Amino acid sequence: MKKNYLIIVLIIVLGIVGYAGVEYFPVTENKVVFENLDSIPTRRELRGSFFEKKEILVVYAAEDSTLNTKYQQILEGLSSLEPTKSWRSAKIHYRHVTDVTEEDLSSHVVFLLGAIQDNEIIGRFIDNTPFKVTDKQIIIGANKIGNKMAVLSMSFYPNPLAPKIPFSFLTGTDAQQVFNFFNNLVEENGRSFYWQNLNYELYNDNIRVVMGDFNEQWNIDNSTFFDFSNGNQVVLNAEKYQFVNHKNALQPSEVKSIEAQIKRNTSKVFAFLGNDDFPKITYNFYSNTEEKGLMTGNTAQAHYDTINNSVHIIANKIYKNNNIGKDNELLLRNMLGISKKDILTNGLPIYFTDTWQMKGYKYWSARLAESDNILSVAELLDNSFLEMESSLIRDCLAGAFVDFLMQTWGKEIFLYHYKDGELTNKQMQKLERQWKLYLENLSKIYPKEKIVKKELPYLKGFNFAHEGYSIYNGYGSKKATESLLKQKAMGSNAMAIVPYTGINDINTPTPLHFSNSAGSENDEAVVHAVSTAHDIGMYTMLKPQIYVGGSWPGGIEMPTEEEWNMFHDHYYRWIRHYAFLAEIHGMDALCIGVEFTKATLLQPNAWRNMIKKTRGLFNGHITYAANWGEEFENIEFWNELDYIGLNSYYPLSKADNPTDAEMSESFSKVKEKIKKVYERFEKPIVFTEVGFRSINEPWKNPHAEADESINEEMQARCYEIIFKGIENEPWCKGILWWKFPSFLEYRGEQNNAFTPNNKLAEETVRKWFTK
Repeated sequence: MKKNYLIIVLIIVLGIVGYAGVEYFPVTENKVVFENLDSIPTRRELRGSFFEKKEILVVYAAEDSTLNTKYQQILEGLSSLEPTKSWRSAKIHYRHVTDVTEEDLSSHVVFLLGAIQDNEIIGRFIDNTPFKVTDKQIIIGANKIGNKMAVLSMSFYPNPLAPKIPFSFLTGTDAQQVFNFFNNLVEENGRSFYWQNLNYELYNDNIRVVMGDFNEQWNIDNSTFFDFSNGNQVVLNAEKYQFVNHKNALQPSEVKSIEAQIKRNTSKVFAFLGNDDFPKITYNFYSNTEEKGLMTGNTAQAHYDTINNSVHIIANKIYKNNNIGKDNELLLRNMLGISKKDILTNGLPIYFTDTWQMKGYKYWSARLAESDNILSVAELLDNSFLEMESSLIRDCLAGAFVDFLMQTWGKEIFLYHYKDGELTNKQMQKLERQWKLYLENLSKIYPKEKIVKKELPYLKGFNFAHEGYSIYNGYGSKKATESLLKQKAMGSNAMAIVPYTGINDINTPTPLHFSNSAGSENDEAVVHAVSTAHDIGMYTMLKPQIYVGGSWPGGIEMPTEEEWNMFHDHYYRWIRHYAFLAEIHGMDALCIGVEFTKATLLQPNAWRNMIKKTRGLFNGHITYAANWGEEFENIEFWNELDYIGLNSYYPLSKADNPTDAEMSESFSKVKEKIKKVYERFEKPIVFTEVGFRSINEPWKNPHAEADESINEEMQARCYEIIFKGIENEPWCKGILWWKFPSFLEYRGEQNNAFTPNNKLAEETVRKWFTK
């Protein structure tokens, strides 16, 4: 299925979260009123306006002439850049506040920039929002926050001069602080400076303390108002370490054992360097992915910040006894510096850890080696190549490669090459032979643990869709947990989780990127949702998919055999990341591909090879989700998989008003096609996708984009036809409906999306799933 991307988040890595208190007053929030409008503008309308214009006008101002010049220099550089093919990219224009006209303000997507006393347009426009900015405090709805060099950013709010067009602002009362903040945004995010995690974010002393979203009336949504100014307790303050416990992530009994573990790990680093003189490290512990992401803008399992010498770690059962070495990395960066070769910079901290991804980098490197999923020495030493490689595979092999070099060279020669980094071709060829022998031996020393593959149950569930990109409403959130619990209550025993990548050119092979940003379907968010699903007894399928701009995966076709080989190499390097992630975290199944109609039919041997290598790495079930019709009915490699996956969007009728009997008869003809595949390959078949929008006549073209109609009854009828049709069919091993959202409020109460959530079809699902 095609995926409509929402806002892709920007990330700002900052330090310990907040100390400015938020005051709550028993007063009614000053309501925003949109006068003389037939309807209140929606977020979709504002985003649509942005995507239509693909231009942003930055209106800046500073009383200080030096700051004005600096703004102009930065904006001149941004304006010289042409937009990319990315859906979030836009052409940047800029004008000083004295040069802008009312027509400019009412016809452009506007980004207002500068201190509020310097930029009079901000003062005008902010009066139409739930915010007020004074020297002493920032008012957000009914909440007052002390102003400690505060910077307030707001993204995509209805323009008071043209409410269907969005405007944004970045402001405060300290002009230098506002400029510094903007400058950092541009340094870290370039032309994407205008995207952010939530609708509004408040920083005090460069620390994000308050954030949230608006409701449908563009007032402050109290359910998404996050205050992290309290609940941050220092539970250890030793000479070399400080522990900050955020929101009771650590139990008091855990503090000493964690301190002892840290001392054991860091003592290895000190012994190696012959020095223990390092600046004090602040360790920050968070309960879960959501809280860490909202507080820091980073949802990774762990990360470090060189600005304030801090480490930020998720401390929960998912990552128990799992140290990926970020504190070692901070120490080594301070005490040894970085190598010219990224693999050595990444690998040395991991070399000093025993529990990387729980079982250790040596165990996991042995699994990569025996399944022919290693990187060559040339690849490991190529910084550009590593940028597009799986971070899991890169880091695992980085630890092993450093261990190999220590054994081969010894410490002194290793440190020499760590600083210099360059090797001759002859040295690299010799290392390549030795590296392969090292990995072969590793497989013998660390044999594969015996894992009993689960029996395939009859699957009853949904494709679980990451519909929220604001951290608190995506896979890693409490709202996602609520959604999974509802699915379970409806009778679900399974879920397919769907991280995405994207491409724009269906005829040119390009490396595929991984989702890493805080609000995206990143690994930690996926793992959080899978862990929740396991806790409530669900079968979990990891089903990575590709979003293809202007097309779909079935449209991908390479012009030459060489380019087909490059495409499959890029694709496999992407999908094996998820195979490795699934193996590490004990997921039940991996869907190795989705709807590559031309790639699978024209290049079946490439897929056989990918399946073979993946099966050596991943011990769970492996399937493939074929597009309905030609691909599903003609794939040659179904026998290589554990079960057959069908994305079924076969029409049920071409008529405007068919009877249920007529649609059932049509589905019977579809079932005959399915049965032929089953009889040929003798593999169970799972509907890896099937779905209908809640629109008029959804049976005609189930996969098509929606019109403006909303019709829950017709959606429910289609669900009933499918459920009745597959009941007691010996070839059918389950159904995963397309789709169920990561937060239950998705698209509101009245919508025509695929989800059955809060619609008549929900009860249909409940009836059949609980039979």
